[in-house]
Amino acid sequence: MSDKTSEKMKTDSPPFVHEDLIIEILLKLPTKSVLRLKYLSKSWFSVISDPQFARRHFDAAVAPTYKLLNLVNGSVEAYCVDIESVFCEDSWHAVSVSGFNIPSSLCVVGSCRGFLLLEWECLLLTCLRYYYDFDFVLWNPSTGMHKEIHRGACPTHDVSGMGYDPVDDDIVLVTVTLRKNNNGMIRYFCLRTNCWTCVECALPYSTCKLKTKHGQFWNGAIYWILKCADGLRHVVIAFDVREKRLSEIPLPEYLAILPVGSDVYFLKVVEHFPLCLVVHKHASPFEIWSMKNYKEETVWTKTFVFLSDFTFFLNRIFPVCFTEKEEILAFFHKNKLVKINKKGEITFGKQHSIHFYLLHCGIYRESFIPIPGGECED
Repeated sequence: MSDKTSEKMKTDSPPFVHEDLIIEILLKLPTKSVLRLKYLSKSWFSVISDPQFARRHFDAAVAPTYKLLNLVNGSVEAYCVDIESVFCEDSWHAVSVSGFNIPSSLCVVGSCRGFLLLEWECLLLTCLRYYYDFDFVLWNPSTGMHKEIHRGACPTHDVSGMGYDPVDDDIVLVTVTLRKNNNGMIRYFCLRTNCWTCVECALPYSTCKLKTKHGQFWNGAIYWILKCADGLRHVVIAFDVREKRLSEIPLPEYLAILPVGSDVYFLKVVEHFPLCLVVHKHASPFEIWSMKNYKEETVWTKTFVFLSDFTFFLNRIFPVCFTEKEEILAFFHKNKLVKINKKGEITFGKQHSIHFYLLHCGIYRESFIPIPGGECED
């Protein structure tokens, strides 16, 4: 072989890049880009498939992508969009949910670590009596991985939610059953142990509206809005996902006792934003109250009041979450999305053929973290 040929081969050979440098580059790429590169080579497949790398990528993300997903009952598809570009013509896309059955009563329970928890009711016939069997499925829309979680032969529940335990690196599903005698039951399912734990305790509460049925995970706990046993006052209860204990957070008078015809629910939680309550008072502008913890004290602050000269707006706008620019993303009349800035100015999106419902939508952060416990399907 001539010196010229040998020199040309050296020139044409791709430069060697150390694996540590490749990993550092991959950690800075968006989730979608990393998943596309996964099948480029065996070595990259091995790196990206490593659960530890997936967790590092999630924790080190420079600009995480948050998606709004809306389920369509009875369909094998859901529709999602980047919450920062909801008005772009080509931003919406379908996500297949054909890997598991989609009954007509499917809804989104909660979200964390890139996963959505879905819940449905399966009507069963046993001993000539009908009853509802609640089942769940944990699903990562970015990868399609999912795990079905069966309720088992236990009483139905009133509220449910999902959270993350960083110490055990575990996702925890929680259900709360309320009873008329003020006694109740808390059940939680840990993905790593793959089993339910049941705790009987005093729960002097009653449920509010459907919008408050599913809890919001924030700052290590799952939060629900309930009513006190007398049915007159609202209260927030929180389940600490790590400690596995329930606590009560009293609301100030102006939030605990709302006028007849009022509505209240949590905003969908997006990272770096506080936990927020949306309060719709009868024939009044909606308000948003944020919760902050100062040592042992919880403080509620009014952060937004929507003012409008058009009263028909009041019952048709349902805030969903905050965007990165601190605009409010909201549903308008079930088939439109709107953005509301700090001044109260509204930007309307186009009308959609699908209908938006708070119970059918979820906010999730893109990730390729595997399901804790390792048992999953795709």
